[in-house]
Amino acid sequence: MHLVPRLRSSLAVMKNPTYTGENRCVPCTLLNVVLAAVLSTAVVAVLVGIDTSVAIPAGVATFVVAIALIYFRGYLIPGTPTVTKRYLPEGVLAAFDKTPEPTGWVETDPRELLFTLGVVVDDPTMDDLVLDPAFVDAWNRSIAIHRTDESELRRSLARLSGVESTDLEFRDGPHVFAVETSDAHLANWPSRAACIADAAGAVVLPEWDPDWDRRPVAVRADLLGVLRLFLERCPTCDGHVSLSQDVVESCCRRRDVAAATCGDCDVRLFEMDIDPAMG
Repeated sequence: MHLVPRLRSSLAVMKNPTYTGENRCVPCTLLNVVLAAVLSTAVVAVLVGIDTSVAIPAGVATFVVAIALIYFRGYLIPGTPTVTKRYLPEGVLAAFDKTPEPTGWVETDPRELLFTLGVVVDDPTMDDLVLDPAFVDAWNRSIAIHRTDESELRRSLARLSGVESTDLEFRDGPHVFAVETSDAHLANWPSRAACIADAAGAVVLPEWDPDWDRRPVAVRADLLGVLRLFLERCPTCDGHVSLSQDVVESCCRRRDVAAATCGDCDVRLFEMDIDPAMG
């Protein structure tokens, strides 16, 4: 009776989360599938001259095993990221990057929207945009609660994503903090600190945004993400947050990003690609 759940659990253990699921690299996967097809064809070609009756079955078996390895481990051939990074044009790699799906909501720059809502204001003394002091006070109080109370963190994330808080599962990795359910991946953050900031912001921002409940989840996520640009203290260790330009090495690409990082615990709080044409 419990055979299917056990089988699913066993198969899940076999997966390499670094290169599968949300972290799977599409260019690398496609390259490995092509290599699997070439390898299978080569097996058939070799065996045809020896025993025609086993050539096709052996080729099919080779392809099935290769696809299984790609599915569970991410790669068939070691070093695939190096090959794709070196030989595939940047435009091809960029074409496979995930982009948000259309939401039907009128496209609005989240920075402009936060300014319209009064959350972001122009500070003439600093000649820069800053958060409204009243919003900062409320956000900091909310962050303090979410930092120490995981049940509150779960409740806020559940309201934001539209699921039950008891269904949420956290996966805290070296460069990613993921929130999932048993059958779906909900969101990634660069760190637990970034997730805390967003969960806390999702409690405060509705008081400033009368349309918050009507906005698609993707739009809300954009607004919360931009808010993290204005963080001055780390949500987990209270260290100083600084903005800088950095180079991020993904599976098979290098990207220039603007990053907000805590100087004390070194966690990443915000990351945004920089257009090379503007550099």
